[in-house]
Amino acid sequence: MVQIKNRFTGELILELDDLRGADLQGADLQGADLQDADLRGANLWGANLQGAYLRKANLWDADLRGANLYNANFVYRDWE
Repeated sequence: MVQIKNRFTGELILELDDLRGADLQGADLQGADLQDADLRGANLWGANLQGAYLRKANLWDADLRGANLYNANFVYRDWE
């Protein structure tokens, strides 16, 4: 079971068995902690990922058309 929580409040946003190929179209994932998440092939069309933490997330073949990625964090620094 994968739990997606708001990284600021700790509030549970979503709970799924698997994120690969998940249909998250239009989902509100604002501030979600998706570090290391396997989102290969996921439908994130129009999803709100504003301020989401996506460091080392696998987004291969994910549909991000129309997704709100404002202030999303993709930065990976291996000195951390």
